[in-house]
Amino acid sequence: MAAIQPFRAIRPDPLYAGRLVFTKPQAESVSGDYEKSGGLKPLKTLLETGARQRPETAEGQKMAYDDINNTLQNLLAGEQLNRDKTPCIYIYEVIHQAYRQTGVWALTELDDYRTQNIKIHELTFDDSIRRLKNYRENIGLEGSPILLTYPPDIAINRIIAETKASKPKTTLGNQNGLHRLWKIEEPEMLQHLIAAFSRVKTAYLADGHHRIESATKLAHEQKERGALVYDTISSLYMATDQLRIEEYDRVVVPEEPLDKIKLFSELIKDFYIRESIENAPVQPKELHQLGLYIHGDWFHMLAKPHTYENKSVAGSLDASILQDCVLSPVFGISDPKTDNKLKCAGGEKAMEEISALFQTYPTAICFTICPLTVDQLIKVSEAGHILPPKSTWIVPKIPYGLIMHKH
Repeated sequence: MAAIQPFRAIRPDPLYAGRLVFTKPQAESVSGDYEKSGGLKPLKTLLETGARQRPETAEGQKMAYDDINNTLQNLLAGEQLNRDKTPCIYIYEVIHQAYRQTGVWALTELDDYRTQNIKIHELTFDDSIRRLKNYRENIGLEGSPILLTYPPDIAINRIIAETKASKPKTTLGNQNGLHRLWKIEEPEMLQHLIAAFSRVKTAYLADGHHRIESATKLAHEQKERGALVYDTISSLYMATDQLRIEEYDRVVVPEEPLDKIKLFSELIKDFYIRESIENAPVQPKELHQLGLYIHGDWFHMLAKPHTYENKSVAGSLDASILQDCVLSPVFGISDPKTDNKLKCAGGEKAMEEISALFQTYPTAICFTICPLTVDQLIKVSEAGHILPPKSTWIVPKIPYGLIMHKH
């Protein structure tokens, strides 16, 4: 079951939201020139960045945490941020230029993660867990939610539709996209929604693996020492028919310029290769078809059957094929998260970012892959398999500070 709870959200006053919140769907800042008199830095800078200072020292971290806590209290006292008076669950909608997505924003009980009612598809890294756990313990603030998906449910859809039709909304955004919020605060309606989610057998974690793992570790430590336990986490639930996974392409910057013939002699072991007609950029839309850009030319790559047949669910996907057959053996990239030779570009602006990378790195080589589908993501999670790092570009990218939760 999915165990959700209402909460008293901290939200920006609409007058200040454009300067405090990241309102573009690509999670870019619209904070403006905060160096001007009376300007405001974005909330992510004010409430999170200071905790990432290097080098880490106990004294430095304490000063950073004290500064963040003071800043949060000042924003609340000055009413740039306001805390809702009663616990609510929120309906959230993001309107992109060509489509819209709707979900339910609530707290999730961490027991759902411990009992594997929430299934995952990514590995986590100890150092990231440690930093997030320390921040959560000392600040207790969640500036953005984890993102969960679940099979569409008639009862949940009905409550969403009724709420949007009957309640006032708050709208934030700019020319790149709008974000809308509706509050559910009536006890009877809250109970109906909580009951509907309790009948959802399994939820799948789309984004936020490090956050939920660090939250669970902290809760265990707090319980062991008899402290107040932060046993919930801010969560956005979006049905599988609302979630989107977009392109997440790779650009390799080799340590030395790589000869095309030498590269092709390696690639033809695992791929059929042909030139792109009129040298058109290749952004694959079908499984096992990849694109290659090298020395100004685009090519189609078709994975040979041996690269995916008789493989695990995760191992047969294109991100795994590219990692196992190209990035690791040809370029020596064993860890896509940390290797400086690898750059990743995702979402609707992927091609723009790739073009910019080639301006900086003329000898770079680009590989484009077909986006994962939501069904494939769920199959990987159900099988208990793990995808390579940087496998998915999940949409929506939820703005930091749109709705915050303070433990």
